[in-house]
Amino acid sequence: MGFPAEAPTVLEFPLEMFLPGSDLTPLDRNIDRIIYALTEWQPAVSKKGIVAPPRVVVEGHDYQDAIARMNHLFLRHLWGDGLPLLPATQAQINNILRGSDLPPDTVIGKILPRGGIATVRMLAVCLAMTGGRPEYLPVLIAAVKAFVAPALRHQSVQATTCSICPVVIVNGPVARQIRLNSGYGALGPDPAHPSGASIGRALRLVQLNLGGAIPGSGTMSIYGGAFRYANVVFAEDEAGLPAGWEPLNVSYWGGKRGTNCVTVFAANSGNNVGGGGAELTREGVLSVLYRLAGFLRAPNSNYFSSGSYAEGCPGVVLVARGTAHGFASVLNLSKQQVKEFLWQNSKIPLGEMNRVGFGEYLTPKGIEKLGITLEQVTDPFPITRLAKNIMIVVAGGEQSGHSYYMGVGLGPAGPTSATIDLPAKWDELLAEAEADLG
Repeated sequence: MGFPAEAPTVLEFPLEMFLPGSDLTPLDRNIDRIIYALTEWQPAVSKKGIVAPPRVVVEGHDYQDAIARMNHLFLRHLWGDGLPLLPATQAQINNILRGSDLPPDTVIGKILPRGGIATVRMLAVCLAMTGGRPEYLPVLIAAVKAFVAPALRHQSVQATTCSICPVVIVNGPVARQIRLNSGYGALGPDPAHPSGASIGRALRLVQLNLGGAIPGSGTMSIYGGAFRYANVVFAEDEAGLPAGWEPLNVSYWGGKRGTNCVTVFAANSGNNVGGGGAELTREGVLSVLYRLAGFLRAPNSNYFSSGSYAEGCPGVVLVARGTAHGFASVLNLSKQQVKEFLWQNSKIPLGEMNRVGFGEYLTPKGIEKLGITLEQVTDPFPITRLAKNIMIVVAGGEQSGHSYYMGVGLGPAGPTSATIDLPAKWDELLAEAEADLG
């Protein structure tokens, strides 16, 4: 925000002060300073620029020993994600920088709460440490652009106590070109589709090393969540879309089919929705829809407290190719009609809203925060103001049998999107990938 790094640091306020039953005398002792800082203090900035500290040199008995020492050094300084990292040598950084025609010092965004500057070069550094390749860089750049876009409110995503992580969904030919998974095991490890884990982990390093999202200080997420190791990066199964169904970048954003782009959402968890086998009967397909609606109806306070109720997204519904074709061919439903069904059948009775402690959202003040009027309060109460806010993505293989739901985490006002810009020598990079990976 333009403030010096020292501005938000007040040593008299230890973390323990924010715990129940803690000693609040430091607050009483410093209340005048707090009022002054909030009402009168002004920063004195003589100049602004990008700080480029000297490169770290690590030596060892051999290459493996040097890598081990590098990782020990990183752990001592709270760098990285706790897992082993590869050295970001100058040669490897230069190799990855071939994935973008932007000048290396181009600023993509400022990553809060620390405020580190994400330049193209820094993104290449993070990608190098995860074993990334140059053809992954355009997707990482787009993901970071979407991550820092105002609607995602990444400062809240970073700092909240909620277990929340970015979900990056890729549309367009680039997904297949960089071997990004859209099929079986789309959200997990897959040696045939390595790009998702590398890009997602690089984004996490951006959040940690540039943004300072260290547990217990920069981020207060109580559980963190396993997704945070590599976030969630996958592609939509555009080849598996039923007739009449448009891909996410068209149906949700109104874009053009075939455009390379990312959609970034912030989810608090993932839920496997089991059941719904290969027998595509009307009763079987309807049962899948009702089960999905049941997962959406589970009381998630983030539906109402994240500031996204009116125009944001309550969650991402993933359906495999076979399930999507069941909705379309057996029930003759469009994607929007599936959204309408889920919206209608995921409403929460007002009595349940009160039982689980959500009554505050139904008060006049709470209703105003939701961006609705008193006349729009119904019983049961919808999890989002409009059905179109629900995001549906086809991914996960050719069968049916399971679906997946990722609900919104605390913080974002809505999902964001960014176009993926490819370098002039894109075909050359893809040819190298073919030679390296088969």
